[in-house]
Amino acid sequence: MSARYLRPIIFTGLFAIPFIPFLVSSYFFFPFITTKAFAFRIIVEVIFAAWLVLALLDSSYRPKKSLILYAIGIFILIVGVADLLGIAPVKSFWSNFERMEGFLAILHLGMFFAVISSVFNESLWKKWWNASLTASFLMFLYSLMQLAGLKAINQGGVRIDGTLGNAIYLAVYALFHIFVALLFMVREWKNTASRWIYGVLILSNALVLYYTATRGTILGLLGGLLIIAVLNIRNRESVFARKASIIILSTLVLLVGGFSLVRNTAMVRESPTLSRFTSLTSESVKTQGRYFVWPMALKGIKERPILGWGQENFPYVFQEHYRPEMFSLEPWFDRAHNVFLDWGIAGGILGLLSYLSLYGALLYLLWKSSLPNIEKSILVGLVAAYAFHNFFVFDNLISYILFFSVLAYVHVKNIGEPLWQKNFNDNQVKKILFPAVSILALIPLYFVNIKPMMSNLFLIESLKALQTPSGESNSAKSLQKAYGVSRLGRPEVVERIISNSVRILSSNMPTAEKNQYFVFAKSAVIKLVENKEFEKEARYQLAVGGFITNFGFFDEALAHLERARQLMPNKPSVYFEIGAAYIGKEDAKKALEAFKHAYELAPDYTEAKIIYLIGAIYARDRNLENKLISELPSELISKDPRVAAAYKAIGR
Repeated sequence: MSARYLRPIIFTGLFAIPFIPFLVSSYFFFPFITTKAFAFRIIVEVIFAAWLVLALLDSSYRPKKSLILYAIGIFILIVGVADLLGIAPVKSFWSNFERMEGFLAILHLGMFFAVISSVFNESLWKKWWNASLTASFLMFLYSLMQLAGLKAINQGGVRIDGTLGNAIYLAVYALFHIFVALLFMVREWKNTASRWIYGVLILSNALVLYYTATRGTILGLLGGLLIIAVLNIRNRESVFARKASIIILSTLVLLVGGFSLVRNTAMVRESPTLSRFTSLTSESVKTQGRYFVWPMALKGIKERPILGWGQENFPYVFQEHYRPEMFSLEPWFDRAHNVFLDWGIAGGILGLLSYLSLYGALLYLLWKSSLPNIEKSILVGLVAAYAFHNFFVFDNLISYILFFSVLAYVHVKNIGEPLWQKNFNDNQVKKILFPAVSILALIPLYFVNIKPMMSNLFLIESLKALQTPSGESNSAKSLQKAYGVSRLGRPEVVERIISNSVRILSSNMPTAEKNQYFVFAKSAVIKLVENKEFEKEARYQLAVGGFITNFGFFDEALAHLERARQLMPNKPSVYFEIGAAYIGKEDAKKALEAFKHAYELAPDYTEAKIIYLIGAIYARDRNLENKLISELPSELISKDPRVAAAYKAIGR
């Protein structure tokens, strides 16, 4: 295999990556995440194998020494050790369909960095960034269609999300491209056409960012511009840079001052974006998830300070430190919604420091590079804006790709000698190394992508079958296929087994099929919580206990629910399920005790009060029943079928 065949493969794959954000397929479960992730992984595995052979043939394509390269290598190594020694190593490696991260994602990002930083020169970098900017303009056009109502906003509401499925993900995508377009506009300022093109790209991405209404990213942009202005206020290389700095500083002062003057006007109140800034008060902060999960994360880091818990293991910290007053928020958090805290949880102090070293190496080599000061300041502003954005959210595949691209771009400006000097002749490469690399590339391609994709497709087939008349039989078969194909996504398959089994087993399926499916379903859910990866995760113990309760195995269910209670003693819904199991056992007294405990954990939780009322009805405690009825809206009680079922069960 000669270099003239390998280079087109590598370059085609690299130039396809900027267009991955547009990949969304309804044939996949979590289509906005999995479609992009599988495409990225397959492309990276193919180009990495081709690059490896090319690097063996030609020393000019080998990775070059630099501080950034060492920082990435140390980061990957520390995260790998942290995952291996963490709470659930297999889970840390694979992640799940919803996130598609874990150590697999870090490995692929490292492979992507190795390839793009080794084969791109300045000319190719310019073309690649322009390809990415072109993609960002296409995203702008798609976002305009969302604003016009021609395309649906995928997460609902008024905050555009493009083809990324999340306004925050789209915001950071636009943020990167604002600074990249600014970099090239400054670089080609004397070319009028280029200046206007990049100016339009800056404006289009700024509009996208604005309509995502993502406060942290917008503030990050303003902060990044402030840094650019401050760094260039005394720029000795360029009068233009100094004048531009004064304009930027003046504009920022006018923006902040003007907003302060009009913040209470109808125009601001009616704006989906501006109103989000005025609604941010000390009291509103206390109702947000970050108010609760950031202190949890800090406690988790203190408990395992050196190497942390491993990737994807924040749920263990969340369940341990859960506070009952979180009932109004989403029920389960798998991230701390702060990248730096997330890496502190995943890799401890060493993991966090190794992640921060990526920023440190980037800034150090950037300032040492031969770039003009104004260009350096723009990239510093980008890094600062991205870091500020990350203080309030977690990363996603697209932001990871853009960040590692910036790392690779700055790395190329400061490269040293190749990592290795040994050369191989064409005969050795063609007869020994190329076949070996090809075989090694096929193994991850099959196990990391093909099998998980099959599982994902079977899972979505199962869900779609339930939307058709008499589709329960096909749904059951697809669930069994999805479960058996791949480790990646298996917990999510089990979650769907739990949520859909009642419908499947109450359908008109033949009895033999029902029996076969029930044996499979029960075995699958039990195996999940008996697996050492998940036996200490309250979420799954709770789900399995509720599943078994539905089919009348109350003592068995209570064993799992008690385990969930031990793992997460402050979550009201755990006691809801315990009480439901005791009602199934016709032990109304113990059911009432469980419901009472849930109510006392969160007296302001309306659902807990209704469940407590149901317990009082079953226990025939008329005084408690009347007290709770007086505290609840009558229409809420009269419309709740569970209350009616409780009265019917005791003959009232």
